Amino acid sequence: MTQVQDKETEMLVGSGTPEDEWLEDTRGYRVRLSHLELLGLADVSGKKILDAGCGLGTYGIMMAAQGNEVKGVEISPGSVEVANRRAKEKNVNFTAQQGDLENLPFEDNTFDICYCGWVLHHFPDVNQAVSELVRVLKPGGKIALAEPNESCAAVRFSRWVEDLPLMRSWVLKEGWDTPNRTINKHYIYLDALQKNGISEISLSSCYTGGMPPLPPKSKNSIKAFFSLVAIKSLVMVRCWVFSIGNKFLKKPFNGAELLITGIKEK
Repeated sequence: MTQVQDKETEMLVGSGTPEDEWLEDTRGYRVRLSHLELLGLADVSGKKILDAGCGLGTYGIMMAAQGNEVKGVEISPGSVEVANRRAKEKNVNFTAQQGDLENLPFEDNTFDICYCGWVLHHFPDVNQAVSELVRVLKPGGKIALAEPNESCAAVRFSRWVEDLPLMRSWVLKEGWDTPNRTINKHYIYLDALQKNGISEISLSSCYTGGMPPLPPKSKNSIKAFFSLVAIKSLVMVRCWVFSIGNKFLKKPFNGAELLITGIKEK
């Protein structure tokens, strides 16, 4: 493990994470649950599920708590450690391992459901990752994707603001965003699914009204305090812009969130 990964693990494996704190809030949990509901994954049980790009394991743990066997794959070793720790604390059948979505460590036709949430927009080309998801999915199995809706004008405006030079350097420095994101409109994901043998594709664009996990409060410095206030203010403005777009625009241009499902052809 590199020094950077050691530092990442040390930060994540502390007494708690922003994700833990966020999910303690009823609204935060409800937002995540609403995503699973819209994807048709909130009431499934007895399935073998892949949570691809599982991060800290939140969605995987929620699906495992429903009585499913869930495997998580995540490129960050620190996140894998946290995900497994959280799953153990909640006593659910969820196990995360380090791996690459473009080269999944599973045999063909392994899973009943493949879920990939808020990950594919980090790839310059989504086709290889989608091809791997379809490969490990059983014939007749379900694939479910959740991504930022770059077809929405409100999302594009938010991206434009974030990409202003001073703003971009600040959000990256604070760890609120990542430099590796691709602007994918909805048809990019639809084309990738169709090319890889997915049929019965269903698309939903929506805005569930949630806020992402935010950095924890810091008592270390006045600078950290004001950075957190600024981040929260910016997030609130984004939420307001997204809610306006969701109200006045039509699908698939109306929502900040893009939710897509399909079935692997037998």
